[in-house]
Amino acid sequence: MPLYHFQMIDPTGARHDIKSLQLADIGAVWREIDAVVAEQAHGGQIRVTNETGGIVVLVGVSTARSLRARRAA
Repeated sequence: MPLYHFQMIDPTGARHDIKSLQLADIGAVWREIDAVVAEQAHGGQIRVTNETGGIVVLVGVSTARSLRARRAA
């Protein structure tokens, strides 16, 4: 399974490592993003990279929340 690295980029542009996980597919990546945004009270972005450093997902917290709500409906 591929390894994914999750970072929070705050509104000032500072990057904060959240976690690194081996996940089976992109659906699992989005479930982890859902968990991250549930804990975030402010704006910013979530960046997910793969083992080689390539960006897999780069999404704003507000957009991720909106997508989460749509999937739940």
